[in-house]
Amino acid sequence: MSNVSTLLKENYDLKNELESMVMRVKENEAKHNGFKVVQFSMLLSDNLDEIDNKPMRYIEEIFDIERAVLFIKKDAMALVQNYNNKGKRIRVIDGECFSYTFLDNDTRSGTDKSVIHKEFQLMPSDINYSYVLVPVTDNGRIVAALGFYSSDKNRFSSDNNYDFVEEFALIASIALKKLDNAFLLEMQANTDYLTSLPNKFIFDLTGKSSFEDYKQNGHDFTFIMFDLNNYKYINDKFGHLAGDEILKMISYTMRSQIGDYDILGRFGGDEFYLFTEITDKEKLQSYITNIQNAVENIIYEEDENMLFGFSGGVVTASEKDFASFDDIVRLADNRLYEAKKHTKKEQGISLESVIVGI
Repeated sequence: MSNVSTLLKENYDLKNELESMVMRVKENEAKHNGFKVVQFSMLLSDNLDEIDNKPMRYIEEIFDIERAVLFIKKDAMALVQNYNNKGKRIRVIDGECFSYTFLDNDTRSGTDKSVIHKEFQLMPSDINYSYVLVPVTDNGRIVAALGFYSSDKNRFSSDNNYDFVEEFALIASIALKKLDNAFLLEMQANTDYLTSLPNKFIFDLTGKSSFEDYKQNGHDFTFIMFDLNNYKYINDKFGHLAGDEILKMISYTMRSQIGDYDILGRFGGDEFYLFTEITDKEKLQSYITNIQNAVENIIYEEDENMLFGFSGGVVTASEKDFASFDDIVRLADNRLYEAKKHTKKEQGISLESVIVGI
């Protein structure tokens, strides 16, 4: 009878072991299939927010970890120029942190947070977490890093296999390269090559959409056309290369004075445009005066007595019953022409900035 009991017990143990093995196989298969979904969602993401909300979140769910993070090197990709760490799974990091953390293209793992440079410490300090940190490379240079964090201190020990992490790092590299190339192409199509300001394409797009929004929803806006003073004199005296540098200098100065949601762009030559939501006359006067003062205070090293400034034509969408945005542009252009006529000059040099339309 004891032999029978022993046989039954062995059979029961074997059954449990087989069931456990089947469950592990099924779990690994599910994770494998899930990881394929993660890879595809990473490659198909159109922007960093999508990467944050889809593949990085999927990784957390599939592998049951507290946080998956993609650290992107600040100076490695144009893509992150205007990205302000909005997502919790995407972080733009100063380049020095990567140098401190990765001596070679290695995988860092463990439970000691001191191994990770302080900028990589994402999890709360009171959690004894384990992690794996893997570099994401492009043509041999580190452009990003993947960090997976778990409150299970043994989850990412040095004995673990990290093939899936390194495979995901390769996918992340391809995805980031694709997004960066798309960003650069869009920038080239929409940006003035000299000043890096929005170009005429953005002017048309913004003008039409702003006018449509005003007509449909009553969201008023102000449109301004600028023309730099003394630019022909500058080109004639200092040459066109110097003229280009001064254009960039003035563009940078003007851009530093505008609001986050305002759009300053370049038509071409020394002509610029500006869209702003400021429509109150007093606030608009103060706003433009600040821009004027900043430009007039520019000092050119080759000629510290050189006077800078601009003339402008201002139009607010609600001041007349305009039929189209083109009508607003025409009126702004006429007012700009009027401003140029009233600018005081001495020996061909404008002595002041004049704005018509406020």
